[in-house]
Amino acid sequence: MKIQTVNPTEQSILQEKITRKLNDSFNKMPIIRQIQEESKSINDFILPIGGFAKDNEMFYSNGALKMFVNDDYRNIHKHATGQLGDKLGIPTTYLKSLASGTEQWERDLAAKMLNEHVIHSERKRYLVRTLNDQVKGVLSDKYRRLNTAEIYAEFFTASVNKGAKLLDCCYDETRTYIEFVLPEVVPVITQHNGTTYMVFGLRISNSDYGDGALRVQSYSMQVVCLNGMTRDNLIRQVHLGKKLPDNLILSNETYKLDTETQASLVRDIVNSAFNTEFLLDEVQNIQRAGSRLVNIDTEVKKLPKMGMRKEEVKSLTDILSDNNPEHGVQGRNTIWKLTQAMTQVGVQSGNTRRKRDIEDMAGKLLVTI
Repeated sequence: MKIQTVNPTEQSILQEKITRKLNDSFNKMPIIRQIQEESKSINDFILPIGGFAKDNEMFYSNGALKMFVNDDYRNIHKHATGQLGDKLGIPTTYLKSLASGTEQWERDLAAKMLNEHVIHSERKRYLVRTLNDQVKGVLSDKYRRLNTAEIYAEFFTASVNKGAKLLDCCYDETRTYIEFVLPEVVPVITQHNGTTYMVFGLRISNSDYGDGALRVQSYSMQVVCLNGMTRDNLIRQVHLGKKLPDNLILSNETYKLDTETQASLVRDIVNSAFNTEFLLDEVQNIQRAGSRLVNIDTEVKKLPKMGMRKEEVKSLTDILSDNNPEHGVQGRNTIWKLTQAMTQVGVQSGNTRRKRDIEDMAGKLLVTI
């Protein structure tokens, strides 16, 4: 197959496209402010769970499943419900379905199950995180608290100082993401999939509620179709530290120091990432993926084990069959073509959280080369 040359007209059109998108991205600033405000509004409590007397009900249902925290009953977010089930030995999928059930008896049964397990379980301390009187996290008493807003602010400032531009950000109920890219479109000529026009950058993500680690990842996006992909974890910090004291005021200095340490690490990563070596490494990974021919049917069968859902695999096979360059899919069957079909499934899902989950899967597949 003849290797395509760079088309100056196409590159110019795509450069204009990404410039417009980057300019429009500042409409996402309210999401950044929402992330900042949420960090200020989280309240933490150290609570014992387990070994309760039979007449002491920690949970009850009155329209919604509630948990007794700090002298009052508070609604429980579905994420925290799953964490409670995991900690108390209750099947999480079943418990969450009961807690969100449309019938009152389902929510009552969820409360009864939790209370019975609390009575008969070993007494342990947990960190309970609330937001606006809702329990959003039930975590280990060794959970290392970090101020997401301060860490993200350091990432934002350092990225801007390196000439990167805000591409996108996502506010999920239990997890947040911010992506910055360098604004120049880079043509990458592959052996079997033509010329791919890319932008490169970084993604930072975190959860304040135990829904994943603090991560900074290399990030790339194909401009023609907006297929994104993460690759390396440049930082992956699990939220585990020393045992928290009963009086959390005593741990505020540790909270501050841990946040400052992570913010400094994020700044150093950004400062070292946006350079020629970083870009060259990303380009070479794409070129290797575009030179590796594979049996596409065999590779697709492996995807459910990576986390792709049945309906997503069906969408992916349709995208591969179409072989549409506007979806980032063209040329012969290579690892690069497969990862681009995967990320196009994420684009078409319309779900910002799921899109990023699939981008992570595609990145893992890419680095197995």
